[in-house]
Amino acid sequence: MNIAILEDEYIHTYRLTEIISTILKELNISTYELKTFKKSDSLLNDLFVPSNQNIYFLDLELEGNKQQGLEISKLIRNYDSYASLIFFTSHSELLPLTYRYKVSALDFIAKDSQTLLDDIKEDLKIVLNKRKKIDSDMFNLQVGTKFINIEFDKICFFESHYANSHASLLWLLDNRELQISKNLHEIEREDHRLVRVHRSFLVNLANVEFIDRTKKLLHFKNDLVCPISRRKLKNIQEQLLSIPKQE
Repeated sequence: MNIAILEDEYIHTYRLTEIISTILKELNISTYELKTFKKSDSLLNDLFVPSNQNIYFLDLELEGNKQQGLEISKLIRNYDSYASLIFFTSHSELLPLTYRYKVSALDFIAKDSQTLLDDIKEDLKIVLNKRKKIDSDMFNLQVGTKFINIEFDKICFFESHYANSHASLLWLLDNRELQISKNLHEIEREDHRLVRVHRSFLVNLANVEFIDRTKKLLHFKNDLVCPISRRKLKNIQEQLLSIPKQE
């Protein structure tokens, strides 16, 4: 589980941190990352890899702006469609406004709530249950204390990192690029649906549009390309023919 708190008042940051740490201990969750931020720019520059195990606690009012937390939530949601967003605020009158922003918030918690601990505990349980309900359509990977849960059909390919032999780059159908702190050999063992087409590339063949046999390139549905080794060409072509075409 990955948790980030955006709050510009130290007393509330401290209180939230203590409550969350207590709850995680009660739930026997020992593998997690908890980060706190006072400024929105710092949070946006350090977002977690998209995952349904990400939780962002966002104060609505930051630096005197009652809607800044909402603006930040839109940016987070655009980047991470899986994360859980929880608003933590003194301005309960702004609750209707959160629905207009259409960020699918998990909860809206008042800072002076008498049931704060119970409310947060229920929210954390909901996020944990999301992980239990993950089915075969998801790609699940734990990297250190971080969790990555991405719809498998959004994956194009993993590429060896050009400067770090212990890392790789993940390219998604929406053309996002994510750095993963595992090499291809480690990732290959995680999911049999990924196919090695080249020593530096692991591919989701379902998103391949066609093969350029002359240039030995795989072309994907989003116009990305990756090389394919000559000795794997015939086998990969046969595998592509066996994949049902989506309407």
